[in-house]
Amino acid sequence: MAILFIDSTYDITLGLLNEDLEWIDLKTFKEQKASSIIQKETYHLLEKFGLNLKSIQKIITVAGPGFYTGLRLSEGFADVLTFSGIHHHSFFTYSLPKMTGVKQGVWMTKAYRGEYFFHTWNETSSKNELIASKELSHYLADLDHNSVFIHSLSALDDLSRNLLKTSHSTLELLRNHPQIVFRHVLLHNFKEESYYFRAPEDEFKVSL
Repeated sequence: MAILFIDSTYDITLGLLNEDLEWIDLKTFKEQKASSIIQKETYHLLEKFGLNLKSIQKIITVAGPGFYTGLRLSEGFADVLTFSGIHHHSFFTYSLPKMTGVKQGVWMTKAYRGEYFFHTWNETSSKNELIASKELSHYLADLDHNSVFIHSLSALDDLSRNLLKTSHSTLELLRNHPQIVFRHVLLHNFKEESYYFRAPEDEFKVSL
């Protein structure tokens, strides 16, 4: 039996895990629409290793933070699989450093309308906040850049990329420490509600 992994927060990342929670395969598709590749590439991934949907025991998705359209595609695909009895788990990308033993730090990503999302945590507390682009330089100036995480370069824009001196990648944590991450997800039975940057009513406004 295998576990299917889908991350559609920015680039599309698809992976297969074995029963020991080791990567069978993990691949990122850059600058491609999730709607055009998730189902097709999942089929190719399973076919590559002689598997089919009946071989999948669980599906694990990233619940954000991210934009509504991209997240809903992986959520919707997971919902279809749950109808076949496949268990669905999900987690937030900003949880990855803490799951892998990082006791304090900051995780950031571009959000919408010129804003940036920041998740700050330590051993006793955490907080989420949105920072406007005009405040970003000042906000980053007060941070230890060696403690900043991003998911991937796709999660930054030109402004944040130029201001951020250095950072760590949570996608690389996921790539390099699957057993630690997914044992944690499964042990705690994570099923996080999706964290959208923009509410659905704002994402899809009716034109008058």
